[in-house]
Amino acid sequence: MARRRRKYKKQPLLRPIPRLPSVFECPNCGVQMVSVKKIKEERNELGQIKAVVRCGKCGLYGELWVPEIFQSVDIYHRFLDMYLEGELEVELIKKPEKISTEESNASSGESLGEYWESGERAKEET
Repeated sequence: MARRRRKYKKQPLLRPIPRLPSVFECPNCGVQMVSVKKIKEERNELGQIKAVVRCGKCGLYGELWVPEIFQSVDIYHRFLDMYLEGELEVELIKKPEKISTEESNASSGESLGEYWESGERAKEET
């Protein structure tokens, strides 16, 4: 005798929720490190809020006034349009440079070189 066939219930597909990006490509250096920050405390006479756009690598910095309902994507695209048309004053703010890894490797390389030379000398003596 055969069993009854089970009813197969197809599970619904779970699709990921599309999300807006939060980090954008820099028009100056081409690296994807541009962040957008809205400052709601500062308003102009039209009721618009201040937005700050900053690149983490080259230091590209710009401020613009946008409506409060704008998302970060809208602010970035308005900044990009104004930057490419030359309507916006931008600054290149660079962070103080730290000691590069090449310099630190060179100093540590000398000490390692001395260590290996002394080790080779010890082998030659025995």
